Amino acid sequence: MTFLSNKSVKMTEEEMNRALAKSEKEAEKKDQKKQWVEKIVKSAKTYYKVCPYFDRKTSKCFIIFNRCNRDGRFENCPVFIDFLEKKYDGISAKTRILPLDFMDVINAP
Repeated sequence: MTFLSNKSVKMTEEEMNRALAKSEKEAEKKDQKKQWVEKIVKSAKTYYKVCPYFDRKTSKCFIIFNRCNRDGRFENCPVFIDFLEKKYDGISAKTRILPLDFMDVINAP
């Protein structure tokens, strides 16, 4: 037979404020990433009607090297969005300025 203790976990107000600030900072960073990805997808729409990583002859995606099940539409494509999120992480990890245009993303190392 086990008994649960009735000890309550007490956090000081300062600890709660630190935890709240940390969670807000992480949420803000994710929001910035999401906004950047949406901006780049919009920019890509101005240059391309079909996904730039889609091969029309073979219906394959150059990102995953497999058949594209979206027929080249990239507006809500999880593979394309994941690709841009990885680009965001790579560029921000190097503390470089984020590109504002899709063509700059393509040319970024």
